[in-house]
Parts: sequence; structure tokens; C-alpha cells
Amino acid sequence: MIMKGFILVPLIILLFVTSGHASQTSDIELPSEVGQSINANEMKTYIIHLTKSESRKLLDYKELESWHKSFLPNLTLDSGEPRLVYSYFEVMIGFAAKLTPDEVQVMQHMDSFLHAELDVQKDLLETTYTPKYLGLSDPSTGIWHTESNMGEGIVIGVIDSGIPRNHPSFSDDQMPTKPANWKGNCNFTNFTCNKKIIGGGTYGINSKVTDPPVDTGGHGSHVASIATGNFVKDAMVVGKYRYTASGMAPRAHLAIYKTNLSRADSLKSYDQAMIDGVNIINYSISAEPTDNFYLDTAAFSGYKATKKGISVSVSAGNRGAPKSLSHSAPWLMVVGASWPDRRLAATVRLGNGDEFIGETGFYQPTQFNSSNFLPIVYPGANNKKETLGCWSGSLNGIDVKNKIVLCWAGDKNINKGSVVRSAGGAAMILMGSIKTTRNDQHVLPVCHVNSDDARKILAYYTSLGVSPPNATIIFNGQVSGRRPAPTIATNSSSGPSLTNGGILKPDVIAPGYEILGASIHKDNPFNNYFKFDTGTSMASPHVVGVMALLKKKYPTWSPAAIQSAIITTADDVDLAGNPFIHMKNWKPSNIFDRGAGHINPIKAMNPGLVYDRNFNDYIGYMCFLNYNPTYMQRFNSRKVDCSKEKKIKPSQLNYPSIMVTLSSNSPDETVMRTVTNVGNANSDYTPRIFHPANANLILSTNRLQFSAQNQQLSFNVKITIGQPAPVKGTISEGKLEWVSTSGGHVVRSPIAVVFG
Repeated sequence: MIMKGFILVPLIILLFVTSGHASQTSDIELPSEVGQSINANEMKTYIIHLTKSESRKLLDYKELESWHKSFLPNLTLDSGEPRLVYSYFEVMIGFAAKLTPDEVQVMQHMDSFLHAELDVQKDLLETTYTPKYLGLSDPSTGIWHTESNMGEGIVIGVIDSGIPRNHPSFSDDQMPTKPANWKGNCNFTNFTCNKKIIGGGTYGINSKVTDPPVDTGGHGSHVASIATGNFVKDAMVVGKYRYTASGMAPRAHLAIYKTNLSRADSLKSYDQAMIDGVNIINYSISAEPTDNFYLDTAAFSGYKATKKGISVSVSAGNRGAPKSLSHSAPWLMVVGASWPDRRLAATVRLGNGDEFIGETGFYQPTQFNSSNFLPIVYPGANNKKETLGCWSGSLNGIDVKNKIVLCWAGDKNINKGSVVRSAGGAAMILMGSIKTTRNDQHVLPVCHVNSDDARKILAYYTSLGVSPPNATIIFNGQVSGRRPAPTIATNSSSGPSLTNGGILKPDVIAPGYEILGASIHKDNPFNNYFKFDTGTSMASPHVVGVMALLKKKYPTWSPAAIQSAIITTADDVDLAGNPFIHMKNWKPSNIFDRGAGHINPIKAMNPGLVYDRNFNDYIGYMCFLNYNPTYMQRFNSRKVDCSKEKKIKPSQLNYPSIMVTLSSNSPDETVMRTVTNVGNANSDYTPRIFHPANANLILSTNRLQFSAQNQQLSFNVKITIGQPAPVKGTISEGKLEWVSTSGGHVVRSPIAVVFG
């Protein structure tokens, strides 16, 4: 996902020759870089797929690496640098190596060669309050204490930018020893592992196995702490406000895989995580929306991980637009971002007594006296874009000394504060052009107000004529109980998917707006490094933490069962019982913004029923999507003949949600679902049906009666178009709830009907 505050510019933009699921005419993808051609003698990193060797099952890792080297023209370049970059053992059959296009052309004639692709740098990097907010930490009712033991013994693998040395969130205080079946190691230079951080690796240009996964950008540290950060008392932001911080599964172990974000690097990160034996993977890294699962590293690698029983959660992306999901494979948990009910508040009080509540970065220096009113200055009165936005150098010649400066918000709000401070300004009112505000950690006193309040403040400024307008900023600290809440974050990417053929994504939303987590920077004098950050990158590790709690309670559950428990228990309305509002326009969201709704960990721990899937169902599903034999072999590490497979339409996959497309030519569809009883042995369920607008639902049964745990029952849902037929492109929402007669469970499936 493109992470807010962690925008990394891709070094290479790749245009693939192959797109979609159409048949492939060549086993070598040698794309051109934008605006350039590839020299036949130019050395590049290629990812080489191989078919399974006849003796594959007899090879250990070392012998496999030797086999991979046998494909190379020699083992080193003229510089002495090794040609072999990575050997892959779990994520795929093959390797990455430095080769020229001519050398790759020669390689295609060798036995076991399947496919070559040019490596590409295309992926981008996209708490204290949320465990309480989500109901985990209450001593009497929280599931930390009653059901999940805080994820103890579960290993979470985080593929990201790394982790800091000696951060208190990753101390091993009260941590158990690492699991006996853990295969990873920590043989890093100048980096000490402990009972919390038990493994990982670094994968990038010229990286070595001893390179420590040290975070230099801060993204991975923040993400990892949300998932599994240990308890830290007196966690502070800018030396002022103290909390007890922790992640969602504070007793889970952590393995950190630092990736340089090229496809080869990320593939190796997944590969090593599978070799080491992680239970769950978080991948808060974006990709451009694509119509082919193979081109999505998370979808391709996550397929292999899921087959090994590893749950994978990914961020939906931060593009904030329809059809902009970074990932959407059904075997992945795709998570959008929400804004919880907390805000870090500050109030602008004008000289006329009007007050406007906005947000701040919790900065209240002792030298700023909120009882004193200061003059307001508006550099943008000249209507130049540079002064409107308080760009660097734009305040030269403008008297802002000891004044409150009005600046329009944008992408680099902290930089605007630096410009104001350098020019002598005392504080800044950051005026938003939308109704959403941020709590960025500014370098001087700031209040960020929304667009409505910005207009009122400007009206006050201009109405006084020669009389000097003045104001002050009052810092309110943390304020909870904001309504409406939770809301859909502005930049959270929405569906529908371009790739999966008609499966509802994102799956759920989770806290991802203004989330406190570990920072690599020293923001206070007590060596407790914390900061607030925003994005779907922060939402995914919340779900990963819940996955760890579920895995602890139900160690034999499949990734599909864990996914189902989270989806079917999600809240489909906000805290006040109203439809979720989207922060982008402050109007009700739609089903492609929120999926099933907001995660509810307490309910997820006891879902009653789950929609499980056999992994082989994905083979039939991909055959239905017309993936050709070459693609199927890459995904499954064996030949797959789709003519002999039972093809599974996306709507017929045993998914917890339902999505169908109806039209005048196809006015109805019947889908089958199978549920597994994971509650009391003797359980009865009756349905509650909420019909989508312009459609009707008919169930094949009005009762599910179970007599044993793990018993499975199936039912059909017939969805019929209403009359008159809706306008093409209309989307209707409904839901099916199975309610236990004992009143203990509501198993909810969201339903999306697209009228074509």
C-alpha cells in the first residue's frame, strides 16, 4: 500500500508484456523500462522459474542452491560479485540472478526452465488506544485475559522496512521462550535478538545473510508494534503525553523480514518466512492494481503461504478511489482503514470569541501561553500558490514574527510548519480544503481545522479591515468519544477488484487513522520512541494481531477459517448504530469501501460458524478465471490441466461474503455455501434476510441444526433481479445473518449485487 508518510519513489516502472489471464506465447518476459530499451549485454536481476526436478524431493536447501547455480554461465561477475541473488525454496521453484537478456535467452533451452521475468522495484511502503477500543485489554472481559493469552507462542512475520535496535516495544519482558519448532535464526551483525524478536532477514541490493534488519525509514517499526508490540509504560509523544502502549498480540513473537521492495526481495522475504515457520504474515506494502494475480507479489507469495497454513493479511492500499485495491486475492485478508473515536484536539479561539475544534500533534511547548492572543497573518492574501501553502521561501519579506500564520494544508504539512518557524512565526493554523484533519507531529504549535472552519476563520480575518485580527490555540490533549465513529479513512482504497472475478474486497476495515506506534526517532528525553501515523498499512497489523489471538485459541484452524471468523463477526454499523460514514465526503460509505465492516475481536473469538475452504478450491477458481498452464504451473509448482479440474465460479467459492452480477440476460443466480459448526455441539440457527434493493433472496432452508462440533451443513441462496430492472452499473447491498437460537451468535455475510 502506498503508506502515508513513507512514500518511496519506485526505481523502475515495469511494463509487462503479459497482462490478464490470456494464454502466454513466450516463457520469457523481457519488458522495456519506460523510455528506455534494454541492451542485450546489460546486466539485470532476473527471476527464473523452473519446473520441478525429477530429484526435487531428494534435495535439501544446499543441494537446491547448487542446482540453481548450474543454470548460470558462471558464478561471479567480473567485479567478483556473485551472480546468484536468491535461491527460492518455498515461495516458488527457482532463483533470482544477475544476467543479461542474451544469457536468459540461452537459459530457456535448458532442461527444467519454465519462465524468466525482469525484477522490478514497484512496491511501495504504505498502539496505545486501539487494544482498549477493540475490547482486548479489559481485565474482566477482554479476550487477552479470558481466551487468547495475548497470542503467546504465535510467530508473526512482518515483511517491511525493518525494525529498530533496542526499542522498548520489542523488549522480551515477560515473553516466553521461542517455540520449539521455530527454524529461524538471528545470526546478524550488531543486532541482538531476544524472546520477542526471534528471527528474520534482510533482502536487498548486495545484502548478506548477516545483515541486520535495521529500520531506517520507520514504517516497519510502526507496523510491527501495532501487531505485537510489548507493553511500554509511559510511552510518550513529543515529551508531553504518557500512555501504556502495546500491540494487539503483545505476547506473540516477531520475525522481521526487511525488504528493499523489489519483487525478487519480497519473494525471498516470503520464502524465508515460510522456511522459518511463521504462523502469520503481515504485508503492508502496496502494488499497482492489476488484472493478474501473478503480477501481485502478495497474491503469488500468499498463495504458497496459505497452502502451508499461514494466514496472510495485507493492506488495501491508500489510493482512496474505487477499483484501486492493491491486493484482492481471496486467500488474502484485505484490510481497509478506519478512524476510531479518538482525536488529538486543539481549539482555535478567535478574538471575537468564536472557537473551532481541530487537531494537533500533541505539541504544547511551555513557551506558548494559550491565554495570550497573538496577531493573525495570512500570507496567502496575495493569492499566490507559494504563499497560500507556505512553501519554502514564500514567507521572505512577510512579517510573521510572533504571529499565528494561516496556511493551507497539503501533502507536506510538517514542512509548512518548519517554514513558519524559520520565518519567526509563533504558531500556525493549518486550513484544510476538505472536512478531514490530521494530527501530524509539528515543530511548532499547530491546529489543523477542516474546510468549513477554515472559511469562517478567513471570513473573520478579512472582515475586520484595519483592525488587527488575533487568536490563540488551546491544546485539549486526547479526546475520545468522537462521533460519528468509526469512519472510513479518506485514503483507504475501495473495490471492486479488477482481478478476482467478483469476490467482495476489502474484507474488513480496522483502525488505520492516527494510530500510535513505534518510531525510530527519539521524540522525547526518555528513550520511548513513539509517533502517530495513518494508512491502511496501520490497519492490516491490527487484523494480524487478531489472527494471532485466534491462532492461539484455535491452533488447528485453517487460514480460511480464521478469515471467516473475522469477516462474519465484523460490525456492519458504527458505534451509534448508523451506517459507516466515509471521511472523503462525510456521506454513507458503500460495501466496496468497508467490506463486511469493522473488526470486532471479541466476537471473532467465538464466531459460532465458519466458512472454511479446501485449498484445492483455489485451483478450480483460477481455472475458471482462465489462467493458462504456464501461470498455473508457477502458482502450484506442478502442471495443472484445467480441463480436468472442476472450475469454480468466484461467486461459488465458499467465501463468507457473497457477490453476484445480475442482468436482464442473467436475472438470477443460486450460490451454495457450507458452514462448519465451531460453537456448541448442539446448535440451532435461523436466518435473518436483508434483501438488497431491486433484488430478492430465497434460502433453501430456514434452519441449520447441528448435533456435533465441526459438523458441516450446506445451503443455497437464490438471488433474483427485481422489476423493473435497475440501471446498469447499479450496486445494491444486503446481508444474510444466521442467528443462533440461544442468542449467542450472529454469523453475518454481506451481499453485493451488481446490475450489469
